Amino acid sequence: MEDWVKEYWLKALFGAFVSCFGALILWVKKKFKRQEAIELGLQALLRNEIKKAYTLCAEKEYCTMEDMDNIQNMYDRYHLLGGNGSVTRLLEKLKELPTERES
Repeated sequence: MEDWVKEYWLKALFGAFVSCFGALILWVKKKFKRQEAIELGLQALLRNEIKKAYTLCAEKEYCTMEDMDNIQNMYDRYHLLGGNGSVTRLLEKLKELPTERES
């Protein structure tokens, strides 16, 4: 009986180690997928808010310094999350608007 335990002990221990390591890899992979989904969702929300702000300022035909500061702050976070493209062009157009209502 002792020989059997000695012979299969390492195999059983190695099997348990491999199983635990495999489970750990699956858990980490799931966490990364969830984190990526959160980042992409946040990026989409920021893009939407920037577009809303652009529409509002374009209708008013001006963009206050406070609004521009808020939009720039959102854009910086959006850009850190990997966003760019059309939102960058919107930001550039907003910067061209006057900061006060023209009389």
